Amino acid sequence: MAFTLPDDLAPELYPLAWLTGTWRGYGILTYGETVPEQAVYQEMTFDHDGGPYLRQTTTIWTVDATRSKNLDFEMPGLQGASLLAPAQIWSTETTYWRPVGQEQPDGAETTEPAEDAADTKGSGGPLVPVTQLELVSADPAGHVAVWEGWIQGPRAQVGTQAVGRARTAVPVEEMTRMLGLVGGDLMWTQDMAAFGQSEVTTYASGRLGRVDDLDDPAAQPGSALDPAEPEGESSTSSSPASDDAEPTA
Repeated sequence: MAFTLPDDLAPELYPLAWLTGTWRGYGILTYGETVPEQAVYQEMTFDHDGGPYLRQTTTIWTVDATRSKNLDFEMPGLQGASLLAPAQIWSTETTYWRPVGQEQPDGAETTEPAEDAADTKGSGGPLVPVTQLELVSADPAGHVAVWEGWIQGPRAQVGTQAVGRARTAVPVEEMTRMLGLVGGDLMWTQDMAAFGQSEVTTYASGRLGRVDDLDDPAAQPGSALDPAEPEGESSTSSSPASDDAEPTA
């Protein structure tokens, strides 16, 4: 289904329009010895109220390894989500994206053609402007953050400029994220320095498909699982979170 520009979207948000909507899919969590590698179910929603900003809500669930099926990590996001049975919420976050300026790249920074971005031109065509971004985020684990970055065509990259935490929250020093539209799916990664580790290390990644109809049974997590046979084929990467690992942003 072709993407349609949302109604009442502020003109400042046109470079971010491809993000709008609800996305569901799968991904991986891992962080050294603190967070054992595991498959997770993910959902992101980007919406707006007519103002010059987007609101992003992100929720990540651990999965029931006894019911979830094996994942091929090349499969589309919605297909992967259909093979996972969510168990419990691992983390949630609300983030506001605000474009704060735009600049034209020079010829050396031309974005390569992408099948999902009709306004991205190849060599010899018009260059895609780079939109500068400021973000703020908060999560119930006790963290708030200010981010800066950019979006150009179907790619975005942001990093924290400041991270605050409540007195009892786990230490998080720095986070970086990349998002991109690949084959119609939203691909994203997050690296961070946390839990007393100063070096930025891979933490999360995901592949999510856009949900055109939120009531479509096929777009629900675990839709490909047989409810009559709860003891399904276990996912090779979906071991439960360690009791010693604390959810974080």
